[in-house]
Amino acid sequence: MMKLLVSIALIAGASAHQNFHQFWVNDVSPGYQVGIRMPPSNNPVTDVTSNDIVCNVGGTSGTGVETVAAKAGDTIKVQWDSSTHPGPITHMLYGPVDSAASTSGVGAGWFKIDEQDYVDGKWANEIMEAVNMTHTFKLPTKLKSGEYLLRSEMLALHGSQTLGGAQISLPGAYNEDDSDIYIPDFYYGFDPTTYKAPGGNVATCA
Repeated sequence: MMKLLVSIALIAGASAHQNFHQFWVNDVSPGYQVGIRMPPSNNPVTDVTSNDIVCNVGGTSGTGVETVAAKAGDTIKVQWDSSTHPGPITHMLYGPVDSAASTSGVGAGWFKIDEQDYVDGKWANEIMEAVNMTHTFKLPTKLKSGEYLLRSEMLALHGSQTLGGAQISLPGAYNEDDSDIYIPDFYYGFDPTTYKAPGGNVATCA
């Protein structure tokens, strides 16, 4: 058995305003904004070197936030606010830890378990719009028991024209001039079929 506490990361090089409000474990939701470290606003994080990259502004503590039971291999569905900003969605885990509520998530130990980039001519946000702004994926089947932070990230690439598989460190894993964040020709010749979201490959649990 494991417990999840969800953290949110909306990253953009320009204004993008949306939040994550609800998730489901095997089609059962703990409730609206339950089990989530909610940020103070729907503003994006634009400084990828800030601790805010981990779980948004003020998200390094989840004290008082309820953790939600899940099992390895369970199906997770997340729901974000509507967005017209092109970009991927990714999910990472941090743990197991003694307490998901008190763990900041700052530093090394994150591993990617899911990503959706550009599929059949559409970015993840467009695909999600067609299903009430939801995205579904499975937890790895060989996770150790314990408590985890689950990080849901949407990267808005509409501002990417302006510079501004292993465990990774947050902050530290992203740089503002990375080719998957800074894309000067995004609307003028960029081939989205070659795009891969930041954070490395999706991890394989052995």
